[in-house]
Amino acid sequence: MRLRQLFVLCAVLLASVAGTALAQPSSIGSEPSGPPPRDWTFDVGPGVVVAPWFEGGAYYRALPVPNLDLRYQRDKFFVSARDGVGATLLDLEGFKAGPILRYRFARNDWNGPGLYGTGFVPFTVEGGGFVRYDLPFLAAKVELRRGLGGSNGLVFDALLDGKLRLGDSVFLSGGPRLSVTDATFNQAYFGIDATQSFNSGYAQYYPGAGLRSYGVGASALWRVTDKLNFVAFGAYNRLADVAANSPLVSGPAGSPNQFVAGAALSWRFAW
Repeated sequence: MRLRQLFVLCAVLLASVAGTALAQPSSIGSEPSGPPPRDWTFDVGPGVVVAPWFEGGAYYRALPVPNLDLRYQRDKFFVSARDGVGATLLDLEGFKAGPILRYRFARNDWNGPGLYGTGFVPFTVEGGGFVRYDLPFLAAKVELRRGLGGSNGLVFDALLDGKLRLGDSVFLSGGPRLSVTDATFNQAYFGIDATQSFNSGYAQYYPGAGLRSYGVGASALWRVTDKLNFVAFGAYNRLADVAANSPLVSGPAGSPNQFVAGAALSWRFAW
């Protein structure tokens, strides 16, 4: 593939990932071990996600989403709806590390019941780094990211997945998740300032830094054929005090219990 064509493809993927990043939980461990089939792989296909209208919301919607995943030697470079955009710069005895970019779509006050009068949170690019450690039956990953525009907040995510291979075609993974965010992030998504209070009727709320959520996630990958894959995933996250005490979450249109579920088919191209 020519370099120019690759950049165009990445731009298309970025636009798609931006719209679905909030809906899809991060997962690790669902890829089989061993060398990739080719240097480049590209998975594409239809998918559907059921998720809250906004983080902290009690009402859900189903969205059709593209399942897109472009990789060079599995994780030396990747553009993925699941894993963001990144590269592995350090690969040493199970440890991997490198830069990561993730995206949060803009939130408007018409994006679901309970948001009216709360204003606009811009589209956010989160840049930072990841560290991952893999064992045959276990994988752990941490990410530290800072919003570059948009919320401008700081996010720390930690994931731990057990891995189970059933035969040659089914791969399962799942485990606990945890997220810690700073006051800037929490104010953008859970805070209510004086203007928002006046417009929405919510009481003012100025959250500090702290534990944002904890929960569990799982995914299953079925290799139907060498090229056709089916993926199912789900997650439950409980918003912690710093987020759960927000009027957006404790009000009639909110809930600290957040569920996400989805499934997708994808066709793999390799070269």
